Amino acid sequence: MPMYRLYMDSTLHAVYRDLPDKARARVAQFLLDSANDPRAATSPYGDVDDGLMRLWASGDLAVVLLIGDQTRTITVLSIAYAGLD
Repeated sequence: MPMYRLYMDSTLHAVYRDLPDKARARVAQFLLDSANDPRAATSPYGDVDDGLMRLWASGDLAVVLLIGDQTRTITVLSIAYAGLD
């Protein structure tokens, strides 16, 4: 099965770039790992598992994704960093 491609708009890319080095490396590793099977790498976002909106949370980081199966695209919707690490 082909990998998903990643889409992140310029505003979120700026958020990603501004993360501390360790946090940015963790997000980068997660995004690479999720490219093959984003559902296996994430949890449902919200009360209903629609299979499209997904969440990855790890310590002081959270990333929300939108998965497009027809376009094989993972869209990053938000990146949150609590700054605890």
